[in-house]
Amino acid sequence: MTYRVNTRQVATVTAPLIEPVSLYEMRAHCRIDSDDSDNVLLMMIKAARMFVEKEYQLSLVQRTYRADVEGFADCYALPMPPLLSLTSVKYYTDDSPQVLTTLASNYYRADLGRGEIYLDADAGNLPTPYPRHDAVQLTYVCGYAASTDSPQDLAGNCPYAIRAAIKLLAADLYENRETNTQLKMQELPITKMLLAPWRQY
Repeated sequence: MTYRVNTRQVATVTAPLIEPVSLYEMRAHCRIDSDDSDNVLLMMIKAARMFVEKEYQLSLVQRTYRADVEGFADCYALPMPPLLSLTSVKYYTDDSPQVLTTLASNYYRADLGRGEIYLDADAGNLPTPYPRHDAVQLTYVCGYAASTDSPQDLAGNCPYAIRAAIKLLAADLYENRETNTQLKMQELPITKMLLAPWRQY
């Protein structure tokens, strides 16, 4: 039986260190020569990235998550792909006092392509966790892997279509950053077209 982990059960352990679009790229996209607007541009890049991640249920740059679930299951489907690695599986022992214990790695395996964790029934009987909302804790890393270029680009493998959409969104936010405008605002359909293949269902 597959347990589909809800995003409300997931907390960010390590926040992203970089953005999928650099300040240099954003300046070039907006045709800005000076650094006077750098702080505003950085905020708009982050806002655009956060919107895309929330709307399309993706992790565009690497960060560590922890999912708290009620108990063991045959399979866990983890949200916010792509899944890069599984750090650990921990559980609270059914002792008094309860002790957070790391489950031996031979009990599970990760399918990175499917974003799923499978518990191996052949490894032996699983321990019995204490009944609580966070009885089992799954710690994992999501986001597009860093490039192998030198120097290494931590956002290098984020798809170009997604990066292009973020630049369009961030530029739109930058150009329309006031609460009032005389311009007629229109949605950019190209942004949805660029992001459509990555929507999670």
